[in-house]
Amino acid sequence: MRAASPARAVLVAALLLGGAALAGCTGGPPPTAGPQSSAPVSPSPDAGSGDAGTIYASPGGAGDCQAPQTACALASALGIAEAGTRVELAAGEYGSMDLAADDRLAALDPPVVVEAPEGVVASFDRLGLDVPNVTWRGLTVTGVWFVNGPAEHTRIERAHVDGTGLFVRSKHVTVVDSLLENGSSVDGIQIGGAEDVLIEGNTVRDYDQAKDNGLHADCIQIFDSKQVTIRGNRLSNCYNAGLIISPGRREGSDGLLVESNFIQGCVVKTERCRGGSATDLRELTVKNVTVRNNTFMDGSVRVDPLEGMVFDRNIVEYISTCDAPVTNSIIEKWNAKACAVPAVVGRDGNRTGQVRVADRDAGDLRLTDVSSARITPSGDRTPAATSIEGTPMSPDVAGASMG
Repeated sequence: MRAASPARAVLVAALLLGGAALAGCTGGPPPTAGPQSSAPVSPSPDAGSGDAGTIYASPGGAGDCQAPQTACALASALGIAEAGTRVELAAGEYGSMDLAADDRLAALDPPVVVEAPEGVVASFDRLGLDVPNVTWRGLTVTGVWFVNGPAEHTRIERAHVDGTGLFVRSKHVTVVDSLLENGSSVDGIQIGGAEDVLIEGNTVRDYDQAKDNGLHADCIQIFDSKQVTIRGNRLSNCYNAGLIISPGRREGSDGLLVESNFIQGCVVKTERCRGGSATDLRELTVKNVTVRNNTFMDGSVRVDPLEGMVFDRNIVEYISTCDAPVTNSIIEKWNAKACAVPAVVGRDGNRTGQVRVADRDAGDLRLTDVSSARITPSGDRTPAATSIEGTPMSPDVAGASMG
C-alpha cells in the first residue's frame, strides 16, 4: 500500500437535529432508537481498487489504521484516506456517531469507500453524516441515519436500516440495493430539501404506527426536493403510504420520476397497519412528476392532475380520484361512490381488468401471466427502459414487471 498522507483529524461533533430539519408530513424528530431486493441498481463506482489500498477501522480502535490488528477509529481512518482508499470496518457496535464535514474528502476521485465486508455486521446506533463524497457499503444502522446538507455525493449500498429510517437532506445522493424495515411512527426513507437523489433497487417494508410520538410512517416520503428518481424498489406494509409527496415548508418539489416499482399499502390489516395508501400524489406545490410502469396494490392510489403530471402505464388495483390524469394503464377497481366509472376508462389507452401476480402477500408482484397486463398504447409517451427485473420493458405492458 502507498504510504498514507499526514493524518488529518475528522472533527466529530454533535449535530443540531431539531424538528425544522425534519419538516414534512411526519412533523418533528424521529425516535433514536430479510432478503434484499433483486431489482436492478446503478453500477458501483470502482472505488477502493486503486493504489491507495485498504485501511482498517474498528469500534474503539486506536491504532495506525494499517492492519486489522492496528485498526483505528472510523474518524481517524477518514482523516488519512486518499482517493480510492477502502476503509474496512471490523464487526461490532460503533454506537452513535456524527461525522462532520471535511472539504478534503470532497475533492477525492475516486471517492473513499467505507465498507463492512459480506458477513460482517458493523452496527451503528445512530449515524449523522456531514462527510461528503463517501460510499458507505454494508452498514447496519439501528438508530436514525441522517445524510445532512454538507454530505453531498453520498452513496449508500447494501445497507440494513432496522427499526428506524434514513433521512436525506443533501444533493447528489444515491441509495441502492438496501433493506429498510421494522420502524414505528417514522418514515423508511424521507427525502426533504434534497436535490439529485436516486433511490433504486431497495426494499422498504413494515413501518407501523406503534408509537404515540406525533409522527406517522411512510415507506418513502418526499417534500421540497428536486430531481428525485425512485426506481425499481419494493415498498410495502407502511402505515400511512407506500409513497407520498408532502407539503414540507411548501417550497415545492419539481422533476420527480417514479418508475418500475412494486408499491403496496398495508398488505395485511392489523392494529398497527390499518390503512395505508399505496401512493398519495396530491400536493399542489409539486410539478413535473412522471409516474410510469409501477404496480400499485393493497391500498388506494390518490393522484390529482398536478402541473406537468404524467401517470402512464401503471397497474392500479384501486383508484380513489376519479379525475386522475391516467394514460395507458389498467384500473382494477375504483371509488364507486365518487363515480360510476372513471372518465378515463376506455380512452387514452386505459382499460379495466385484473392482472395475475405471483404472491402479493409476500410483496412479489411479478406477473405470472404477461397477457393480463397488456394494453393497446395510445399517444406518444414512452415506457420505462427496464422492468423491475432488469429486462427491457415492452411498450404494450402496464406495470413494473415483465414476469
